[in-house]
Amino acid sequence: MLKRRLSVLLILVLFMMICSVVAAEEPTYEIKSGTMMYQGYERTYKYYVPSTYTGKMALPLMLSFHGSGSSADGQITLTDYHKIAEKEGFIVVFPDSTVINEDDEVIISDDNSFDPNSPLIRRWNTGTATGTLAGIDDVGFTSALIDRFNESFNIDLSRVYASGMSNGSMFSNRLAVELSDRIAGIGAVTGQLGSNFINQTPKAPVTVVHVMGDTDPVVPYEGRPGSLLSVDATIDYWKQANGTVKKARVTELPQISEGDQTKVVREVYGGGKYGTEVILYKVEGGGHTWPGGPQYLSTNLIGFTSYHINASQTIWDELKTHKIAKLKKENHK
Repeated sequence: MLKRRLSVLLILVLFMMICSVVAAEEPTYEIKSGTMMYQGYERTYKYYVPSTYTGKMALPLMLSFHGSGSSADGQITLTDYHKIAEKEGFIVVFPDSTVINEDDEVIISDDNSFDPNSPLIRRWNTGTATGTLAGIDDVGFTSALIDRFNESFNIDLSRVYASGMSNGSMFSNRLAVELSDRIAGIGAVTGQLGSNFINQTPKAPVTVVHVMGDTDPVVPYEGRPGSLLSVDATIDYWKQANGTVKKARVTELPQISEGDQTKVVREVYGGGKYGTEVILYKVEGGGHTWPGGPQYLSTNLIGFTSYHINASQTIWDELKTHKIAKLKKENHK
């Protein structure tokens, strides 16, 4: 009887030791908040620095832009980029757009929760904005944000990337045109290039990854005449801008999530200037969603989320080896 009790006690002790080790290895994911003044406005952002950061090695920087009506908090929940950053060893920043009220005034909102019916405008200036938003220099703010993190951390300036959802995806496309001398690549989910950029030439070649659902009920795959290019036209623009091959390498990805009726097809246009690529993940049957992320609204409103890929991990895997053309690594601190 005594031996049995000792055996049970030993098992419990071993179990507690194992649990304590697992708990110790699980990162706390301490997401921090920051502010900076730009154009006379207080701009806010959140960011995550991996626990392995010591300052000795320069780390890549990923900027992740939220969609219309959302916020940095919403983008964190949608993408889980901080978990990818911890695992892969990069710094991720979740900037907030300006918030504009019904009187067309920039305000600081007390509520950052996602409300698609809110009268407040939470949106990035994609180049087609009107009213007060048209005067918000979000491209300049992004550049200043890169400078801020380069001053505060040891950043590999040749490996700065931008990604975004919906309006944030459209804004990432704008950055790839106007800030490609500072950004090596973008990951655009559910948002194409604005048609006003069709005749503009990017500052430098830049790798672009698009993840698009072909049954998106919010941002149509076919675009919006006069304001937003179709996905096909967006891909054609970037192929020409980067000088890639015209014919894609096409791969149908395995359907790994049981009951998920979406299908993901990967198209890669390689051979671009300075090794740039144009990559499309076409999510057949996919909606206005972040693959691998939460089904944040009903399928009747936004369509289906695909779980055959994780968009955050996929974008990182596609971009992480690409560097800004001819830019040498700069180490600081």
